[in-house]
Amino acid sequence: MGRLIGLDVGAKRTGLATTDSLHLIASPLETVETNKLIDILKNLHAKESIDALVVGVPMLIVGGTTDSHPHIHRVIQDCTQAFPGLPIHQVDEGLTSLEASTIQRLGGMKKSKRQIKGSLDAIAASLILQRHLDALALQRR
Repeated sequence: MGRLIGLDVGAKRTGLATTDSLHLIASPLETVETNKLIDILKNLHAKESIDALVVGVPMLIVGGTTDSHPHIHRVIQDCTQAFPGLPIHQVDEGLTSLEASTIQRLGGMKKSKRQIKGSLDAIAASLILQRHLDALALQRR
């Protein structure tokens, strides 16, 4: 069984997360430049099978879109072209950056490390991926 890869897409950087082989736990992987994302995903897929991508998308309660929608949808289109037939799931990413910041603080990460650009992105991607895993677990009950 391959892994699931979670994406927290930004205009400049994208956080990546992965699951264990049983699809039970999501873990931060790395933060990469968004313009290099497809090549990095291809390299990951060559090393180890990917079963699906899980992309965080802001879902507003009132509908509509945010400034990040064009970047996210461009990445989804690029992934669809680069990996035909690979499932791409969209998950609400609401408040994942705030949760990631809290995790860093409670985990004892120094303020200087928390201020590094992109330090939140991989953690946010793991939260997005874990939301997907939790939803799948609920469906199986």
